[in-house]
Amino acid sequence: MKILTESSWINPDGIKLIEEKMNATYVFESCLKNRNGGWANMPVAVFYTETAHPQGSNYFGVYTNIDGKTMITDAITATEPFDGLLIDNEIIYSRYRHDFREHNNIFVDGGRDYLKCGGDRIGESTMVRLKVIGDHVEVVAKDG
Repeated sequence: MKILTESSWINPDGIKLIEEKMNATYVFESCLKNRNGGWANMPVAVFYTETAHPQGSNYFGVYTNIDGKTMITDAITATEPFDGLLIDNEIIYSRYRHDFREHNNIFVDGGRDYLKCGGDRIGESTMVRLKVIGDHVEVVAKDG
C-alpha cells in the first residue's frame, strides 16, 4: 500500500537538500496547528530527525511565510491522526483545508478541518486512519 506523501511546493531535489543539511528524513506534507489551536491553512513539509531539538520535538516543518521567506518550526502537531482514502492500493489525503486533490477518479479536500470526498469511484474507496510513526506515515486502527 502506498501513501501519497509528495510535497506540493518542494521538489525532490529540495527535499534531499534539507534532509542532508538537517540530517533528517522527509515524512510527508500536512498542515500544523496554529497558536489558537486550529489548523493553519497552508502546506508544511514535515521532517523527522533522530535528535530532538532542546525546546521541541523530533519533528520540524518547513514552510513559506506570507512574505515568501522559508521558515522552520516545530511540527509535533503533524503527528496527530488524520483521515485519508484508499483506492487501488494507494492512499490520498488532503494536506490542508483548501487542498483539493484528485487521484484515480476520487477526490479529497478539507485537510484536518474536515474530510470532503467524492468522485466517480468513491464507492470503491475506503476511509482509513493515518498517523505519523517515527519517520513515516502508516495506517492505524480507527481509534488510533
